[in-house]
This record gives sequence, structure tokens and C-alpha cells, in this order.
Amino acid sequence: MGQCRGQTKGGRRCQKTTADKSHYCNIHKKTDWLNDVVLPVAGAVAGWVVAPGVGGLLIGGAVGKVAGAMSKENGVGKRRVFVSFDYDHDVALKEFLVGQAKHPDSPFEIENWSINEPVVGDWKKKAKERISRADQIVVICGEHTHTAKGVSIELGIAQEDGKPYFLLKGYKDSACTKPSTARSTDKMQAWTWENLKGLIGGGR
Repeated sequence: MGQCRGQTKGGRRCQKTTADKSHYCNIHKKTDWLNDVVLPVAGAVAGWVVAPGVGGLLIGGAVGKVAGAMSKENGVGKRRVFVSFDYDHDVALKEFLVGQAKHPDSPFEIENWSINEPVVGDWKKKAKERISRADQIVVICGEHTHTAKGVSIELGIAQEDGKPYFLLKGYKDSACTKPSTARSTDKMQAWTWENLKGLIGGGR
């Protein structure tokens, strides 16, 4: 295992370790099939159509291979984000982040990673499963986050699993608080689009 050869959206070298039998981490590995097989084959077929014969196949395949390499260099594959937030007070903030994830230049995606329900039943089991599938944890900090039991538990799970995370200040002009499990070295980051892209695209 070594360092992933992929790049982040910001053009920086990916800091994750490589997956088994791959030059890329689990995130960039997803593009291997596209880059190394699908694009070259598609290029070869296109080359055959334009210029039938071996020459067309070779040229088309080469073009497809270059396209695949460019795809890797551009960091194709968004980071999967789990959002931890105060369910009782900050649902609107979480929805705002979901909206930002849909921007064309967003380096991350939020599907069904967050827990949109109170801390009851098998909630903790669900949290552990979803956090384990995420590449990055974003903890939205509001005015009552220090009392939000669920946020503290989710952050604790992320810390135990060694997941990269950061604290995001939910309200620019309000006194936002950290979850009780936050470390003394955890800084609360300003919520700007450029800052958010850098934090998620380049990790913690």
C-alpha cells in the first residue's frame, strides 16, 4: 500500500492510502474501470467508425486512454459526506448544505448519509453504518450544539473510526458551540463556499 495517485478537485495530491491491488484509494479507485477500460474501449470503437481498420482502433484507443488519464488528474469522483447536526434546532442548516452539494463545482455529495431522526431505537447503529461509508464528516455547529447528544455521539464515532472531520460554524453572527466530544484542537471553520470546497476537497 502507498499514497493514492489521484488528485483532489483543488489540484492537490490525494493523501489517502491505496486500496488493494490499485494505485488509487477507494474513492479514486471507483474511476479505474471508467478510465482504464471503458474510455479506451469507447475511444477504440469511435476510432474504428471514423477510420476503419487497425489504425483507427489504435488511434481511438489512445484518445480514450488520454481521456481516462485526464479524468484521473481532474479528480473525478466526489467525496461522500456525512453531516452531523442538531436535529432539534439546525435542520435548515443541514438542508442548506445539501443544496450546496448540488453546485456544479461541488467536490462532495450528500445522499442518505445523515440521520434525520431523533436519538431513539437503533439510531446509533445507523449512525455507525453511515459514518463508516462516508469519506468526510461535517459537523454543523449551531447555538445549542453543545447540548445535542446525537452530534456528540456521531463525532465520537468518527473519531474512533479515524474519519476526517471538521466543525462548521452554522451562523455567522451568532455564538455557535462545539459538541461535547470535540477536541480542544478542533477549530470552528467559517462557512463560505470556497472554504467549504477546500476543507472537503482536501480533507481535514
